[in-house]
Amino acid sequence: MSDRSPITLPLLERVVQQSLEGDYAHVAAQRARSGGPEGPLEPRERRVGRTAAVVVGVFGLLVATAAVQTERQAATDETSRTELVGRANEGRARLADLQGRIADLTQETTDLQAAYDRSLEQENAVASEVDALRLATGYSAVTGPGVRFVVDDGEDGGDDGDSVVVARDLRQLVTGLWEVGAEAIAINGLRLTALSSITTSGTAITVNQRSLAPPYVVSAIGDTRSLQADFADTVYGQTFFAVVSSFDLQLQIDNVEALELPAGSTPVLRNALPVGADAPTLSDPTTPSGSSSSSTEDTP
Repeated sequence: MSDRSPITLPLLERVVQQSLEGDYAHVAAQRARSGGPEGPLEPRERRVGRTAAVVVGVFGLLVATAAVQTERQAATDETSRTELVGRANEGRARLADLQGRIADLTQETTDLQAAYDRSLEQENAVASEVDALRLATGYSAVTGPGVRFVVDDGEDGGDDGDSVVVARDLRQLVTGLWEVGAEAIAINGLRLTALSSITTSGTAITVNQRSLAPPYVVSAIGDTRSLQADFADTVYGQTFFAVVSSFDLQLQIDNVEALELPAGSTPVLRNALPVGADAPTLSDPTTPSGSSSSSTEDTP
């Protein structure tokens, strides 16, 4: 509510009345000074009185108009103030809603960032595990110090057929190297993986289903200070060296500061089963058409 007191009509009447009384008192004083009787007013005096009355009336009208305008303005100001207060309250309510939404979005952002950090940490852990598995299974290229074995047929291998390297000899060598801690092995540039096999196909040795010809270069990454000696102490190493000596095979062993072994070929997934499901047998009608079972001599 406004603190301004409204201007009322009795106040206007009082102002007019006081003005008229003042005029009459002025006229009476003039008559007293002139010594004239208090009779009817002269024409000039009547004109002065009428003029004064008109002036007083106009003044009263102006005062009344100003009072009305002041009252209307007061009502308008009160309405404007009420409207501004309402708009201010609405603004404060909207500001509170926006601040609440900002708080919610900030918390949501914090939660999402935490979830992202956890996902990134899990991704890095999985990537590290995948890298370790690829290294262990032979599906990533590696480089490092190691030992190189070069095995070749004997000088008279072509005459009696005994002084030749066979798949069994390479399997003895590779198995012994795995046993003493070799980290990666390749034969003639073919990386051995968890699915590699060393077999004989006719008169040729086959590695990863590719036929090789002598000499056979077996490269093994590992500790050059102990790899050869540790290999010689294993059953596989003793058997291998015995075969080399008995059949006059040619052998050269060298420590190498930097061996570079390629990644093995990634196998193609042809069949898959849900975890825990039993694998189909050959008589199972769900076995894919054309599949068959074969027996190969795999690397231990």
